[in-house]
Amino acid sequence: MKTKKTKLTTLVLCLFISIAGYSQTTYLKITKSNEANDYEMYPPGTKFELKNEHGYIIFKNSDDPGEIDIDGNYTLYVYPSWKDSADVFKLKEGRVEKVLTSSYKEKHSDEYSIKSNGVTADYSVTDSREIEGKKNLKFELSNGITFIYEDLKYRAYLNDENNYIRIQGKYLIESEIGTLKLSFNPSNGVVWWVFEPKKK
Repeated sequence: MKTKKTKLTTLVLCLFISIAGYSQTTYLKITKSNEANDYEMYPPGTKFELKNEHGYIIFKNSDDPGEIDIDGNYTLYVYPSWKDSADVFKLKEGRVEKVLTSSYKEKHSDEYSIKSNGVTADYSVTDSREIEGKKNLKFELSNGITFIYEDLKYRAYLNDENNYIRIQGKYLIESEIGTLKLSFNPSNGVVWWVFEPKKK
């Protein structure tokens, strides 16, 4: 009988590409059980290793989509960019997937407004005036979280510019209302994000 308390997390996931052409890469999705919404996701490029009970690596990060159904004892090691240690998942069921991100290009603008699961993201990607070939980002969620990347410097705040939020690595933003996991590539303008509301 399953006694493990299911973690229910509302996730918002969006990938949008601001440059011409198309780019394909994969993000990591970990489905931990058959319960609804019992999964976690990590941005494209996140390193991971899935090992079987004998310690052999049977699945790892790459740009090729794929999936492994879990039936037995497996250990998943995930190495997020925002921390020095690994996130470790002991899995006996569920699925580990490398999901191909969708490509999106706005024809006439680098400004976007996206709504998903009740949370709206408004953001713009612009060319840096200081560093040739680099992009800047202003990213705002409707819940008050703002992230700004400008000329290799970045900051985040909640509702007020003086109410700064600590940023771990690139870029884990934890606030009193939830956690924003954001990935931004200043070389090509790719934006990927997941918001996890704080559990009440």
